[in-house]
Amino acid sequence: MRVEVHRRVTERHPQLTEDDVLEAWRNAYYEALRPESPNFPEYLWIGIDGKGREVEMVGVMTEDGWLIYHANTPVSSRTAEEVERSRRRR
Repeated sequence: MRVEVHRRVTERHPQLTEDDVLEAWRNAYYEALRPESPNFPEYLWIGIDGKGREVEMVGVMTEDGWLIYHANTPVSSRTAEEVERSRRRR
């Protein structure tokens, strides 16, 4: 399955390369569908890149794989709160 990182990610976050994001996606330890997103069906992943950094990623499924259109390191406090709320609901 193909994974594409939108060029906007590295333009807005020059501390991340496309390879960093792809490595974090391959090493994701958290994945969740975001049902309340205006871009539904949108997914959130958190993974570790090759430099040992936590990377948050947001994307959607496409016809031939995935498109990641947001990535950031470190994980934002807003994303950390979203993950915590999700875990409490389980």
